[in-house]
Amino acid sequence: MRKENRSIRMIFAVLISAVMTPAAAAQTPLKVCPNPASPCKSKHKKFETYDLPFLLPKTIKPNVTYRSSPFFAVILKNWGDSDCDGGEYSTAIERFRLQAQKSFPDRKAFADNMCPDMGALGYVINGKPHVGAFVAVYAGETQAEADEVLAKAKEKYKGAKTAKMRVSFERIEQ
Repeated sequence: MRKENRSIRMIFAVLISAVMTPAAAAQTPLKVCPNPASPCKSKHKKFETYDLPFLLPKTIKPNVTYRSSPFFAVILKNWGDSDCDGGEYSTAIERFRLQAQKSFPDRKAFADNMCPDMGALGYVINGKPHVGAFVAVYAGETQAEADEVLAKAKEKYKGAKTAKMRVSFERIEQ
């Protein structure tokens, strides 16, 4: 069952990535809201506590991908699979994320659970669509900022690493 769920999630991620790529080419990158005390709000998307929110336009078109500006993140932990026992998220990954958030109160700790969810955000890491679950913390717009966050993260999360990322959203309609 677990292997089957992972296969479904991987196929979903690849399909979303394939649909997203052409539409995003001409779009102006959108600003990320990295401070957990002041998250972005949108009438088009209810950002979950584990999402990294970003400013969506006032009007959006169906089946068009909206992407954030590039940013750096520190990936604290990767999972090859998640059990999705919370429906659209993993309770174990969410517990890990909540603990990580306490270490970085002014920077959003966010997660990709890789659970089946048509309204989920997508993450591109170092230029490639990410397949698998992770918890990361927003690390800024520059490599220098990211290096500072990485140094702090390594105190508790020995396997932490920096990555250049983008977050995206698409309202899928058939």
